[in-house]
Amino acid sequence: MAHTDDRRHAPPGPNGHETSDANLSGVEVIVVVTLVFLASVFGLIYVVFFQLKAREARLDTPPPAIAQRQGDRLPPLPRLQQTPEADLARFRAAEEAALNTYRWVDRPAGIAQVPIGRAIELIAEHGLPPRPAPPAPAPAAAAAPGAPVAPPAPATPPTP
Repeated sequence: MAHTDDRRHAPPGPNGHETSDANLSGVEVIVVVTLVFLASVFGLIYVVFFQLKAREARLDTPPPAIAQRQGDRLPPLPRLQQTPEADLARFRAAEEAALNTYRWVDRPAGIAQVPIGRAIELIAEHGLPPRPAPPAPAPAAAAAPGAPVAPPAPATPPTP
């Protein structure tokens, strides 16, 4: 008699299904309670948002007068490039011109700039110029007080 005498449901009809509807009153209550809860939460959020917005407007200080003049000021350096491709092309053209032209650097001293290809050829033919001799160190007695002193020259070993 465990499962055969169930009186809570109506016996199946001639089509093999229940003839009574399911009890949906509990679902209706849950839906109504959820909608009321959501409406109250949204209302609370609305009220809090506008209270905080009004508080922010009350506490916010207006910007200084100079900050309102934005149209006639330039941004601080370094400024962004407007046309980086054209700037790079101009830079490379200037570099190429500097590397591939003749010009006087110091005419009275006889110092000239030559194209880099010609400079490489000249160094290959004549070699590098000799380096100037380093200046002789000043004697230790003549050094100013507090000035760094050069280390003494290494002693040469005696020859046997």
